[in-house]
Amino acid sequence: MLCLELGVGVNAPVIVKYSFWQMTMANENAVYACLNYGEAFCPGEIEDRAICIDGDIGEILDAVK
Repeated sequence: MLCLELGVGVNAPVIVKYSFWQMTMANENAVYACLNYGEAFCPGEIEDRAICIDGDIGEILDAVK
């Protein structure tokens, strides 16, 4: 399972960010991925199953297409 978070900042953490963290913690096969400018982070409990990329989402997506 991939929990892909695109541009969710600290203004709306309960709706997406915290839910994704909890789902990743609960499922050992889950991976959390976060793309966000200045706010790409995760809790230590899921660091080994997380990909946090700090940058502009548009630029990142352009680079991988």
